Amino acid sequence: MAKSNSGFPLTEALVFDIVDYLLVKDGYAFSNEISYHIVDNNPRRYTSREVVGILRNRPMFEHRQSSDRRAGIKWRLDMLTFEKYIAQKGYTERAEARDFYNRMLELKKHHIIKTKNILDEEEDKNTNEVYELLSELWV
Repeated sequence: MAKSNSGFPLTEALVFDIVDYLLVKDGYAFSNEISYHIVDNNPRRYTSREVVGILRNRPMFEHRQSSDRRAGIKWRLDMLTFEKYIAQKGYTERAEARDFYNRMLELKKHHIIKTKNILDEEEDKNTNEVYELLSELWV
């Protein structure tokens, strides 16, 4: 989690910090967890409202359907949208410096392997159970 944000717009630095946290958390996290982590690690830099505002207003962060509301809304990192965002904004070098591409590749592989395992175990479960497990991973 190396940071080099000099000359980098503060809101874009916040986007990168949130992405960094979500990559560590398997691509998903609740808004309160994200906010606490970001604000605790950067107490004079960001507020909780700024974190939630970025989550709501950037295309790479999506609501995840969850009945569990223990820590706010669950958010998912859309890695394909984030890759397009990086290219569009011209932040490829900064993303490479934080090893985002390799980390996203590993997370994508992890999700594909989890999906394959769920489908391989399909014989033991009914269709609704398999669908629920897949939706927890992909929705």
